[in-house]
Amino acid sequence: MIVIYLLYLYVLLGILIALWFAFFKVHHLDHNAEETSLLFRLLILPGSIILWPYIIYKNYKHDRKV
Repeated sequence: MIVIYLLYLYVLLGILIALWFAFFKVHHLDHNAEETSLLFRLLILPGSIILWPYIIYKNYKHDRKV
């Protein structure tokens, strides 16, 4: 049962971080994505939900450089 709750927590954190990334931070990591459409931002959400630990790592690494 604990494994299922941890999976729910992973997905919930993934949804929150993916929304934050897709609508506020994607242009910091890819400057070509600055003027993208809503459709593009919605298309990157599923991958962002799954890969949210990597997104956090890349964002932290990018912020440390600047």
